[in-house]
This record gives sequence, C-alpha cells and structure tokens, in this order.
Amino acid sequence: MKDELRVMSCGLRVAGAGRRNLVRWVLPAVLLIAACLYTYKLEVPETHTYPATGINALSAETQSGDIAVTASADTTITVDVLKSAYGRNKADAEKAIATVVFSDTIAGGELRLKADMPSGPRPYGASLTITARESTDLALSTTNGGISVSSTRGSITATTTNGDVELTGTAGAATVSTTNGKLNVQVHSGAVDGTTTNGKIDCDLAALGPTENVGLATTNGAVTLLLPADVSAVIDATNTNGTITIYDFTVIYEQQTTTHLRGRIGSGASTITITTTDGDITVRRRS
Repeated sequence: MKDELRVMSCGLRVAGAGRRNLVRWVLPAVLLIAACLYTYKLEVPETHTYPATGINALSAETQSGDIAVTASADTTITVDVLKSAYGRNKADAEKAIATVVFSDTIAGGELRLKADMPSGPRPYGASLTITARESTDLALSTTNGGISVSSTRGSITATTTNGDVELTGTAGAATVSTTNGKLNVQVHSGAVDGTTTNGKIDCDLAALGPTENVGLATTNGAVTLLLPADVSAVIDATNTNGTITIYDFTVIYEQQTTTHLRGRIGSGASTITITTTDGDITVRRRS
C-alpha cells in the first residue's frame, strides 16, 4: 500500500511511493502551509534624507526587495524605504512589520544603508529608492528583487539572486551579477563585468576606453553587445549551442570555429570576453 500525504491548505497534494519520499516532502509542505496562513499584506513607506556633502560612496543592502538609484544634482541624498510584511490579519501584519528594521551609518565618506528582516515562511520585504549625486560610487545588494541604476558617473557594483539588473545612461567601471534574471546595460560608458546564469545579456556601450575591458557571461541566454564605432579591442567569444557573429566591423580573426571566435578590431587595446552555453552571441556597431 502506498504512503500518501495530502495537504489541504492552498490546494497542494503531494504523493510518494514510500516513507522516504514522504519525509522528503514533509518540510516543503509544512513551509507552504505556514506561508498560506499569511494573507494580509501591509506596506509602510518612510523617507530618510542625508547631506550629500562629503559622501562619495553609498552601499545599500536588503534581503527581499528592489533597489533603484538615480543621479540627482540635489544637495541631499534621499532614500525612500517601502517596508512590507504579511500577516494573518491587520494586527498580525502590523506586529510583523515592526521587525523590518532599516539602519544607516556614515563612515569614511560612505553612507551605508541596510534593511534587516526575519527569515522564515512569513514573507517580508523592503525596497529602496535612492537619489544621490552622480559621482557617488555604488555597492548594491539584494536577494529577491531587481536593481536599477540610471545616470550615475561613479563605479557600480550590483548583485542580486532572483531579479534583473539594469543600467541606463551610466558611466564608470560596472560589476553586475544575478542568477535568475537578465542584464540590461543601455548607453553605458566604461568597463563592464556582467554575469548571470538564467537570463540574457543586452549591453550597449556608448564609449570604451583603451584600458577598459568587458566581460559578459551567462549560461542559458543570448548575449548582444553593441560597441562604439571607434572601439579598439580583442574579442574572445565562446558558446556551445548557438551562433557567434560580429557585424559592421573590420575584424582580423585569429581563430574562428562554430563554438569559438577570437578576433581583433583596430589595434586591440581593450579585451572583450563573452561566454554562454545556450544562446547566440551577437556583436555589432551601435547606431
């Protein structure tokens, strides 16, 4: 006779062929039941401001939520925090959201922002929307959420796990990474190091200096790279399933197979490395 586990909450039904299968399903089922108990969502906004004078770097960290940074000419840095928590009812959600704690410190010219929240089956979150001077260096980190940066001129480090990373009109060295999400870099000037696992990469470079390099890597996704007309670089591109194509440039090829291409544009001052497993690689001149 087969062992069987039925979880009535949320309509989940899990069946197994033996006791070892039953044990394997117990913990996920219990967590799902607990999560389904919390159906009331509460959101609480708050705003924090800081003098921009003397702040040349900003770090922001949250565990579940988006982070968005936009350049501003204002003399203050503004941080809008949107906290969220689920509860069995309003009173329970109000009690839970009190455990979502936003903190800030300033040390050595760096403004450090952090949102802490409990772990467990109850959903919590805190999204951060930030305006800062365009020259501010950024270090941004979240887990379940996207990261976007626009119009800044400082260095950028952006890391998430489940979410997209997007840069728009930025300049400076950028290191961006995610696991389940796409990378979208639009009209960026400067070096880029971008990695993801399950997602495509679109990268549009308005300028790339002779000492600025590009590294783009994904596993499941296509890679499209747009380069300025005056670019000088050695391009090394590798994939397993897909095509590798360079358009609109005069290329001197050192190696060219169905899965690997190495070629030089101009004097080859910069290094561009592109890697994917399942997806096409396309390099062309930006319009």
